[in-house]
Amino acid sequence: MEDLLGILLIRTIIRTIGQYVRYFFFRLIGRKRSFKSLSNESKNEYKDLGKALTQDFFNGLIGTVIFCIVVLMIVAIVFG
Repeated sequence: MEDLLGILLIRTIIRTIGQYVRYFFFRLIGRKRSFKSLSNESKNEYKDLGKALTQDFFNGLIGTVIFCIVVLMIVAIVFG
């Protein structure tokens, strides 16, 4: 049960990090995107399913990369 809770917690953290990083990146380059448009929420579940899955995939990918970089930086600071 602990492992399942840990996986769900890490997944939520990674997706949230990815969504915020993508939001700030789009703001930085000058493209105005709403925070909701970068989430995996959709108005019509069947029509917008592809878009929602794509946004969730990108949030997970970017979040994983940023999370790994932060963890490696913390390890380098502590053990470096």
